[in-house]
Amino acid sequence: MIRGLETARRAQTPGPSAGQRQATDEAKREPRALWVATAARGGIHGYTQALEATPLFRDWHIERLVTHDDGPVTRRLALFARGAGALVWRLVRARPALVHLHSAAYGSFVRKALLLWTARGLFHVPTVLHLHAGEFETFYRQCPAPARALVRATLRRADRVITLSPALAGAVTRIAPGSRVTVAANGVAVAPVARHLSEDAPRVLFVGVLIERKDPVGLLRAWAASARPAGARLTFVGDGPQRPELDRLVTELDVADSVDFRGWLDPAGVAAELDTADILALPSHFEGQPLALLEGMARGLALLSTRVGGIPDLIEDGVTGRLVPPGDSRALGAALGELLNDPQARQRYGAAAHARAQATFNIQRTWHSLDALYQTLTQASAGGGHD
Repeated sequence: MIRGLETARRAQTPGPSAGQRQATDEAKREPRALWVATAARGGIHGYTQALEATPLFRDWHIERLVTHDDGPVTRRLALFARGAGALVWRLVRARPALVHLHSAAYGSFVRKALLLWTARGLFHVPTVLHLHAGEFETFYRQCPAPARALVRATLRRADRVITLSPALAGAVTRIAPGSRVTVAANGVAVAPVARHLSEDAPRVLFVGVLIERKDPVGLLRAWAASARPAGARLTFVGDGPQRPELDRLVTELDVADSVDFRGWLDPAGVAAELDTADILALPSHFEGQPLALLEGMARGLALLSTRVGGIPDLIEDGVTGRLVPPGDSRALGAALGELLNDPQARQRYGAAAHARAQATFNIQRTWHSLDALYQTLTQASAGGGHD
């Protein structure tokens, strides 16, 4: 009797409608992508954070897996092991539509290569290898012959290699002919209008890790040697191994009254510093396409940087800012002096940089280009394309 009543009750309980079943089936088929990246402070982390706020993350249900961070070697090894295990678990448990790996050079490339071969070679999941390294060709030349062969094979194995600039795309093509390369510039949120910059007491800003490659020491020496207007200031946002040397030089060069160190700031803090700066200086020896410069362009700051990596694709010397050879202290000092003492030039460069950012480096363009690439790769995979 009880079983009969239960059977009758189940028969009277309405099941899911056809529309509900269709919605459930569509949800199961929704694309899902995995991003593998670092959490260490720097351009890659900033790039991934910026894109998390766009519809790309929502539309593709992107999950970010962290396989690297700052800290001692033991911590980084443990983090990579956990991240690699998490990737394999997700590949086994629910095959994603795509795996997108963000890589620099050297150890970063080795780690991402291992994960790429796992995802593409073992699980046949489409992979995107996103290179953020301005010095990638230098890294390749320094590798021994067996490692070079692995680099070439990895570049060819990826369904798509994304580079930030045409220069890096050319390097990848030279290293691994036949690799499928796409240029996708970094992007940032662009202010509606360029700021009006200070005319009398300009503020110079450096944003980044205080390491030799970015040459904050060279910038500080150029600052000390420059004939600057009263009230001008130089501010360093960031930290790193060269901070003790910079502290010593500030005293030695007698510029403590015009130089500030802010340390690491959260995105809102960095934005506040950019919103009160007039000149953004980044005299790096190697770069891909620095987000700091793009953030400066997006606000209409005057830019001072070097002819390395993808930077010449951002800045046209004498039009959207000033470019000098890396490591050339004389040229750096002359360009800095020009920007400090010519308010009209600062405003002209800043306005031109803002217009270029709006036309080329708006983050809306960035996420749309990635979305189109994802559609192409997943459709090709579903149709039995490149393996």
